[in-house]
Amino acid sequence: MSDIKTYLLALVLIFIPLYPKFPLVSVSGTFVAIRLEDVLLAFVAGIFTWGLIKNRGLFEFTPLSRALLLYLTVGLIASFSGIFLTRSSALTQGFLHYFRRLEYMSLFFVGYAWLKGLKQVNFLVRVVLMTSLLVAVYGLGQQFFGFPVVTTTNSEFSKGLALTLGQGARINSTFAGHYDLAAFSVFPLFLIIALLPFASRKLPLLVLAALVYWTLLLSASRITFASFFLSAAALLLIIRRPLWLLPLAAAAIIGVVVSPQLLGRYRSLITNHLKISLVSTVSAQETGSKDVNDTPDALKPPLVPEDRSFNIRLRVEWPRALRAVSKNPVLGTGFSSVGLAVDNDYLRSLAESGILGLAAFLLIIARYFKTSLPLIISYRQDLCHAFVISVTCSLFSLLINAVFIDVFAASKIAVFTWLCLGLTEKTKALIRQ
Repeated sequence: MSDIKTYLLALVLIFIPLYPKFPLVSVSGTFVAIRLEDVLLAFVAGIFTWGLIKNRGLFEFTPLSRALLLYLTVGLIASFSGIFLTRSSALTQGFLHYFRRLEYMSLFFVGYAWLKGLKQVNFLVRVVLMTSLLVAVYGLGQQFFGFPVVTTTNSEFSKGLALTLGQGARINSTFAGHYDLAAFSVFPLFLIIALLPFASRKLPLLVLAALVYWTLLLSASRITFASFFLSAAALLLIIRRPLWLLPLAAAAIIGVVVSPQLLGRYRSLITNHLKISLVSTVSAQETGSKDVNDTPDALKPPLVPEDRSFNIRLRVEWPRALRAVSKNPVLGTGFSSVGLAVDNDYLRSLAESGILGLAAFLLIIARYFKTSLPLIISYRQDLCHAFVISVTCSLFSLLINAVFIDVFAASKIAVFTWLCLGLTEKTKALIRQ
């Protein structure tokens, strides 16, 4: 049975990143769809639950697992409050969004319970590396060979339409969007960096790293690019390779130079929001005799160039979340109450589950880093330490991402992250034995 559970863990690590988000059944009146991944996760959860029943509910609870249960409890209370008290969340959508989080976080408990020995870590690390290779190859295929794209960036695309990339579009490989692909890419990159000092075959790892890094550049996610290099610098210091900071800096510079989209998006951010360039004004007389008032406001170009995605956050999504917080600071307004996107996971958590929900979430993060600290201080060059440290640095990168992206609400990233956190938390325990 142990081998079957290991293969099921591997199946989740393969299937979740690789299978596109084709809907099986759409939930009426919502943008939520049941997908094949939900069936797989329900099957895994069913086996895990049956095991608990057979063992009379015995589970090795740790401070971290208790923190997860606390968050899920607060989230359930916030859902009831939003639906029945403040009436700011619809019944169906509110509970569906709560159960989505329950589905994602349940993988932590599955990973922790089903990892029985350090030999399994070697197998699962190979699975992650192979999966990342397939993700990278498919993403490059979208860019250069017209491979189909399945995305959920709007309600029409989320019906499972197979599209191709348009001019200037960013790749998303098998993920729902380019931000998700970029966030996933940091996992294998950190794992490869941690493995390189003691790997017997370095060339295949370097080739894989180049392919994954290429997909990260083609996704053109500014925040993920920055968070990757900040976290990678920390990783190099942890594994005692400070001289590698020089090639890391070179990779960052080369990456920006060879990626026109990424360079353009950084230039747009700096130019339009940090006021480095001056914007000249043009009078009505200089535009000719046409009255500018004849043009509808929606069709007029902005007087000052703007970064559209950044302005949507500043002017629409973040103020909406803050208004929700003001309605119920303690428990928030319930899951789904602030729309499909807030583009800030901390504001989303604060708006949907209040101060209690955000505090419970941060407690999970704090306890994970607390258990990782001894391995960071006494780091050894072996596969298990490399796995734990790479996932820890990946989590740090996601936390930076979460300032501008709802990364912990993205299903593929959330499932993969919580499963890896469960696996690494158990790996820490096995190392201490």
